[in-house]
Amino acid sequence: MTAALVILAFIAGTGVDYLLAAQGEPATAGVACPERITSRDALTVALHDPEVVGLLGNKSIDTIVFSKGSYPERNVNYTQILFRLGDPDPDDRMTASMIVVQVNESCMVSSVYKTYPSYIPDTPPET
Repeated sequence: MTAALVILAFIAGTGVDYLLAAQGEPATAGVACPERITSRDALTVALHDPEVVGLLGNKSIDTIVFSKGSYPERNVNYTQILFRLGDPDPDDRMTASMIVVQVNESCMVSSVYKTYPSYIPDTPPET
């Protein structure tokens, strides 16, 4: 009887450990990461990242722009996603913030940040 309880506790502990570890894995952890990540793959990974979702919140997105980049000194390639947010006040001479996300070749978000708005100076009329 004691041996059965020890075995049952081991199996239950292993199951709990598996579930806790799975919560910290990237969104594509259950699926093999493709050799070449498409924009769609990168967007899927980004929209499953809690930090990205937190920055996007309920904001209006005007456009989404994708680009490829690399850090040759680290032998790392990535897909960059730029979320251009809607301008809440187009008459205030400030640009809207943007959210920048980099998804690496391992299908993980390697960088995410929000840009600061910037001031657009008034240009004098041409004479």
